[in-house]
Order: sequence, then C-alpha cells, then structure tokens
Amino acid sequence: MTPDAAGSSISLSRDEVNRFHVDGYLGPFTLCTPQQMAGRRSSIEKALSTDSTFAWREQSRHLDVPVVFDLCAHPEVVERMACLYGPDLVLWRSNFFVKNPGDKAIPWHQDRNYWPIEPPVNITAWIAIDEARVENSCIQLLPGSHRKVVPHVKATDDMGFEEMADPAYVDTSEAVSMELKPGEFFLFNERLVHYSAPNTSNHRRMGLAVRVTIPIVKVDHEALFEGHKVIMLKGRDTMMFNDVGNPPVEDGQ
Repeated sequence: MTPDAAGSSISLSRDEVNRFHVDGYLGPFTLCTPQQMAGRRSSIEKALSTDSTFAWREQSRHLDVPVVFDLCAHPEVVERMACLYGPDLVLWRSNFFVKNPGDKAIPWHQDRNYWPIEPPVNITAWIAIDEARVENSCIQLLPGSHRKVVPHVKATDDMGFEEMADPAYVDTSEAVSMELKPGEFFLFNERLVHYSAPNTSNHRRMGLAVRVTIPIVKVDHEALFEGHKVIMLKGRDTMMFNDVGNPPVEDGQ
C-alpha cells in the first residue's frame, strides 16, 4: 500500500511490483466499468471538439476539463503509481490518442525520446475510453524492452510520428497486445518500446495517456506550451523545480 494512502485499500503486491520492474509494464486494471466510462465519453468528446488554450485539442486537457483531470487523478491509477514511484507524484502531461478508421500506425518507440523532462523519469497510465482490441489498433508492447535505451531514426511516411525506434534494435517477435475494455488501463514506464498498428476496422479507438513523474524531475515548460504547469497528484513538491498549478473546476464553482 502507498505510504500515505489515508486508508486506501488500493495497492500492489510485491509480485506485481517485481513484474513491473522486470517487464516495464503492468495491467490491465479497472478504473471503472464500461457503462461508467460511457457516461464520461460524451463530456470528453465535447471537450475534444472545442479549442483549447494549449498546444492542441488533445494535449493536457486535464488543465481545463474537470472530467479529464478526474480520470488522471483517479485513486485506482494514482495509488498504484505510488506503490511503484513513491508518495510524491507530479502530473505533467496528458494526451488523448484518437485513432479513427484508416488512421496510420504509430511506430515502435520509447516515449522518453520525445519528452522535455530531465531526468527522463515517467510512469504512464493508458486508459481506454473506447474498447481497444487488435482489430482497432490496441497498443502492442515489448516486455523487458525498457532495460535499454533504443536509438531513434526518421520514421517512414506510413507512420504517424516523425521518429521511430531503429528497427535494428527492436525484436518484435514476442510483442504483447494490450486489449482493454472501456474503463480499463495499464501502467508502463518511459523506456518501454510500444506500437499501434493502422486502424483497419470500422471502429474508433480512443485512449487517454496520463503522464506522471516525481519532484526531482525538471519539466521544460517552455518546450511544451505557454502557460504550462504541473499539478501535484499526491504528496508534496519537495524540490520546487516546476511551476505548479491547480486542478480545473466546473463552471460556476
């Protein structure tokens, strides 16, 4: 159990903690039922249809949309993260990944390659807003691939990112498909090599990636967008390296 979980019964076993260290990921876990996620989905879709004050509509909407922050800060997510990364947790980014029918593949990659944080320490919760199956491009993972840093090269034109892991350093023969029901999530670290195929189905796949670090990590706010701030999810900001903001509130509060 987390050190200051205030009576929370949400915890990870020693075996689960060891598995995260060995494999670089853990899950799936349940945040809510598919029916409960369906109740949130319309609010999320409304938010994604409106302009944001941030870099683009799908980034860091936890800063201005309460339903998104509530998912990022959900105890099912945060208390498990605390079992792995300690009692002080910093929410520095979130991303919606919306893959519509016909959308390109996201190449094999390590997230640390793209991020303006130092040192590059991060734990991500990938929360399924829609059902994520092989048919509509669920995330694929390479267990144990977090044990080394993989060089990245220019991606091919059929990929959705500009850079990808160098294929010479990636063995995909033991890839795991992380299929999720709406409301389920998994955890992984910044070095786990992962991928999603083109969406060849007739169904959208939407997920929310919740990016969390610890107070010793410095975030380059200017490299993200003007006015960027982090939010403390749990514990204390022991280092005060970063600009800290407050969670969003509902209109009228």
